[in-house]
Amino acid sequence: MEALSLNEPSTEIEIFAKRVLDKLIEDSVEPIPYYYSIYFFNMLDEEPEAFQKTVKELIDLESNNELEEDLKFEQKLKESFKYSKELLQDSAMIYKISNTLKEKNQMFLKEAESVSTPQAFKNMLRTFKKNTEMLSKKLDQVIHKMKDVYAKNITTLKEIEKESMFDALYGLYNKNYFLKGVKKEIAQVKKFKHASSLMLLKASKEVMGSLSDKGKIVVNRFVAKILLKTSRRTDIIAHLGDGVFAMLLKHTDKVGAMKTSERLSDMISTSTIFIEGDELEVKIVIGISEITGEKNEVEIVECANNKLIEAEEDGVLYKICEDD
Repeated sequence: MEALSLNEPSTEIEIFAKRVLDKLIEDSVEPIPYYYSIYFFNMLDEEPEAFQKTVKELIDLESNNELEEDLKFEQKLKESFKYSKELLQDSAMIYKISNTLKEKNQMFLKEAESVSTPQAFKNMLRTFKKNTEMLSKKLDQVIHKMKDVYAKNITTLKEIEKESMFDALYGLYNKNYFLKGVKKEIAQVKKFKHASSLMLLKASKEVMGSLSDKGKIVVNRFVAKILLKTSRRTDIIAHLGDGVFAMLLKHTDKVGAMKTSERLSDMISTSTIFIEGDELEVKIVIGISEITGEKNEVEIVECANNKLIEAEEDGVLYKICEDD
């Protein structure tokens, strides 16, 4: 059998990575990510300090303080749980006060039936009024506190929503997380000079135009499922809103993005989907933008979106940002 032709490592980090793999094979250790990571960091400690610094900078760029962001997000969740618990406790207190008021009212009416003199009725009425005023004051305090806690909880929930990562409807990352991922990749491209790309895609108007809102959701979920099934672990797949999906293709230039577009189109169009009993052929349109480090994340996504619109207007599968 003819040996496979492999590209020889050329950069310092590529040579080191191959040395790690060779060491795993030499020690008869399975080259799975878990063991590779252990060997990688153990062998890195033996490398020159300058090389260690370069590799750690690369790792730091990739991690981007994700642990710190997760901790902040968890703190906000706990804060919201605390407010929700307080609201439940206050609701229970209002229920208790309301029942007490009801009982006091029933007791007053019952006792009023047996009052024999006007003075006795006045005394009973004075006591009833004093009790109800006290309960009413307590009720006002609880309601005022509830309004304050409710307002704080709404603010916290909005912050959680703003910082959330997922689109619950389609089971993908959301726009907020995707933009953060693109921003991080821009920094990687600037520092290490590799090429990455992003694609924006959606089901065409030809497909979606005659569907009900429920039918559109079914089609979009179908597209989302295909994207997850075909993507690499390093890719970021997101729903940006209004049925527009996005893929961040790391270490993939625009030529590679074009091939990915064609493969996705073939897979989606040849997969079977039924809407209200009828088989539907789903077609997609795509906008492609290569990440060069010259534009920020918002500009890159905007350019890809413009190309997505152009592709749909011209009836073609994809369009590419010309200035990339």
